[in-house]
Amino acid sequence: MEYTDVKCLAEEVNGFKCRFYLKKEGDRPLVVIGLNPSTADETTPDATMRKVIGFINKWNERSLYNFDGFIMLNLYPLRETSPKILNQTHEFNLTLHERNMEIISDTLSHQPNAKILLCYGDSIESVRWLKDCRDDIMKLIVKHEGCSLFSLGDLTNMNNPRHPSRLAYNTVMKPYQNPFNCL
Repeated sequence: MEYTDVKCLAEEVNGFKCRFYLKKEGDRPLVVIGLNPSTADETTPDATMRKVIGFINKWNERSLYNFDGFIMLNLYPLRETSPKILNQTHEFNLTLHERNMEIISDTLSHQPNAKILLCYGDSIESVRWLKDCRDDIMKLIVKHEGCSLFSLGDLTNMNNPRHPSRLAYNTVMKPYQNPFNCL
């Protein structure tokens, strides 16, 4: 799979630069939920998107899955390259969160039986309100029957799904066993 024909839903909301999704259309897309968007757009992937595409290509080569597209979503839509900076410079914004939830719900309503890869990593621990965003999204996912949750390999020591950036391409998707009381 190449990073071509990608659609990007980016908006400025209340003065904040947000990205709500990156999407490469397909009949069997992998839905990915990261922490927050960085620099990727419709023409240029960032390091995370390059890694996600790499995983999809390796899994497809080994006939593990047959993904023909992707939808990249996030726990929170504010563009920021570092979660630590996000925590230092930004307070939780309900308007951004509600818009994000609306878009995630709409996206999942068009993806029956979606395979959803959670990959936000331990950086969720550095932003005090991101766990609430995660919990809201998990509750939303449960409402969309047929969706399956996955993580890359085993969970971290902090029980979070691993971020793809430092993982080898032979890492497999495993069914996600939610260790948190958010459902």
